[in-house]
Amino acid sequence: MRPSLASLAVALALGCAPRAALTPPERGAVVQDARTEGPRWLQVSARPYRLAEANGAVALAPLPPPEWEIGGHPPPAGQLLDGVIAAGTMARIIHVDFPVGPFGEKRKHQDTYVTVQLGTGRQAVLVVDGGLGSQTAFWDEVELWLTPLPPASSAEGWNDAVRAAVAEKRTLTEMPVEAVVAAWGYPRSRVVRFTPNGRRESWSWPAGLRTAEFLDGRLVESKAPDASGTVP
Repeated sequence: MRPSLASLAVALALGCAPRAALTPPERGAVVQDARTEGPRWLQVSARPYRLAEANGAVALAPLPPPEWEIGGHPPPAGQLLDGVIAAGTMARIIHVDFPVGPFGEKRKHQDTYVTVQLGTGRQAVLVVDGGLGSQTAFWDEVELWLTPLPPASSAEGWNDAVRAAVAEKRTLTEMPVEAVVAAWGYPRSRVVRFTPNGRRESWSWPAGLRTAEFLDGRLVESKAPDASGTVP
C-alpha cells in the first residue's frame, strides 16, 4: 500500500524521508529475480528521452510527456529525443535503482529506475513508481513494459501494415486492441458497454488528450494531440 498523505506529513514534520515501500529483503529479492530471469521484450513502442535526474541517461516513455504519469504524478523532467524504440525489441534487466540506498538513505529520485539493455546493446531506463507496496506490485508494473513472450507470439495475426504502425507509435482503423496497446501503451481508463451493434470500448490515456473507440475488439477511431491517431 502506498504511504498516505498523513504518514508523509508526519515524516516531513520529523525531518526524515518516508520509508521505501519495499523492505531491504524485498528489494534484494527483486534484484535477484531480475538477475536470474530469462530474456524479455518491450511490449510497448517507446519514445526515448534524456532523463535529467539520472546524469542524462536515456529513459523510455510510452507517450510524449506530459501525456503520461508515474504513480499519479508527471514523469521526471527530461529532453524528448527523436525516434521510436519499437515493441518487440529485446530488453534484459541489468540494474534496479531504488529511491533509497542499502542503508535507507534517500536518493535524489523518488521513483525506481530499472535499467535494461536493448537488443542493439544500448541501455535505457524504465521509470517505475517508487511507492509500490510489494514485490508483486513492482513486477506487475514492470510487466506493463516488458513481456516474456517473443515478438512472433505477441504479434501473431498482425498484418504488415499493423506491424509498421506499431513500430511508429501510430494507430490504424481495424487494429486489434493488443496492437493499440503496443503502439500507445495501456490506457488510464477503459469503459465497456454493449450495444445492438456489438461490444464497444472507450479508452482514454493520461490527461485525456488521447482516446480510442473499439467495436468487438477492433479499433473504430482514435484521437491524439499529434498525427498518430486515425482522426486528425
